[in-house]
Amino acid sequence: MKKQHWIIFIPILIVIGYLFFSPEDDASYRELVNKEIDSRKKFLEFNEQSPFRLFNEPYTTPSYFEIDPSYKVTATIEKINERQFVTLETSTGEPERYLKYAYLVFNLQSQPLRLLVLKPAGLGAANVFFCAFADATSGTLTYGGGRYLDVTLGKSQKTTLDFNLAYNPYCAYVSGYSCPLPPPENTLPISILAGEKIFKNTH
Repeated sequence: MKKQHWIIFIPILIVIGYLFFSPEDDASYRELVNKEIDSRKKFLEFNEQSPFRLFNEPYTTPSYFEIDPSYKVTATIEKINERQFVTLETSTGEPERYLKYAYLVFNLQSQPLRLLVLKPAGLGAANVFFCAFADATSGTLTYGGGRYLDVTLGKSQKTTLDFNLAYNPYCAYVSGYSCPLPPPENTLPISILAGEKIFKNTH
């Protein structure tokens, strides 16, 4: 089958009200996160656009770390005013060009951190953003090519990052996909023990 070129995958419908639950609303928060994870799993198993269906691969259920509310953080959005581009490597070695859009600045595990948010150069809708990251678990407990986060950016100077919802790109499941790797500056110097784990095909 022809290689598929995949830029951004947003598999989960955002549950309205999710952002209004703080980690202190523990039961409600965990329930909503579980619903989003279950939605992703159902997509991967049953949807015709799932990589497993497209490549006729047997489905294996992805595994996740236990939900930890401490990995849901509020980030400050620092827009990048100058027009700057970056070229990312991909899982198949084909470079992709992106526009630097903003930095998300936050604290986690008592450390000041930031993630670069990108926009596909010349592609996608105005509200399409790309945020990939790696961390100290990449290549061992999590996928070596990094994981992705869905990011909501609007008029507010703040947004929510929930690493419990970090997910693997399609190329973690099927080698025929070309997936962009995180920019080097998005390698976090901590272990993110949240979100999707490394994929293990049991077939």
